[in-house]
Amino acid sequence: CVPLGVLPLGQRPPTWGRAARQPSSLPLAPARAFSNNKILVELDESSGVAMMKFKSPPVNSLSLDVLTEFCISLEKLENNRACRGVIFTSAIPKIFSSGLDITEMCGKSAEHYAEFWRAVQEMWLRLYGCNMVTIAAINGSSPAGGCLIALSCDYRIMVDNPKFSIGLNEAQLGIVAPFWFKDTFVNVVGQRIAERSLQLGPRMFPILTLLSTDHARQITKSMMRKAVLDRLISHREEDIKHFINFTSKESIQKSLRMYMEMLRKKKS
Repeated sequence: CVPLGVLPLGQRPPTWGRAARQPSSLPLAPARAFSNNKILVELDESSGVAMMKFKSPPVNSLSLDVLTEFCISLEKLENNRACRGVIFTSAIPKIFSSGLDITEMCGKSAEHYAEFWRAVQEMWLRLYGCNMVTIAAINGSSPAGGCLIALSCDYRIMVDNPKFSIGLNEAQLGIVAPFWFKDTFVNVVGQRIAERSLQLGPRMFPILTLLSTDHARQITKSMMRKAVLDRLISHREEDIKHFINFTSKESIQKSLRMYMEMLRKKKS
């Protein structure tokens, strides 16, 4: 494990002034909620802060349905002028997100793999390129794709609990993280930590920064992330073909089947 700093969820970045809890003598700010089957969204229009909660039991795995609903919900918030920022968290205790749904990657057709991977790409493109302030409030473990969501946000806050961990652990399943996973990781933790973590697949403690919300932040964020976003946009079909070819290999399918069997034994 590589400790990178922890801020308990009970604390908030200081510039969340308007979103802070109101004194008990004042009425609660009005909130508008809309929900899909897997994602719950609550928008506090007085502060401009939305909360998106994963609620896909048992472990918030990122299935095709979850990824689709995630993109729809985020697009609705981006199109709402009252929304200035989004906090991503989990409605399920002890888990933020277990990552990509392995069942979507095992024993399916090439067409299904392409549809699934396109949805993964779309989720990342929307989140990493989002012009709103984005925060991952990580209230449980967050491996693999769950870690990617956290890394793609502007800021990460994780509960101070040694039982919860976060990291890109694809290497432990025999899976090579694609270049845009790698680039996102490097941009947050630096080359050396990213290189070691991607090779060995260890989980680590969270990364923390603070918040600003002005127009210059939006422009700077767009400038800093544009090259990484453009690289995937210009290579989307190539990336999908690579995913299909790699995932369809019998060695990878065998590894995924073994992993799912291990999970079934743990549950029983």
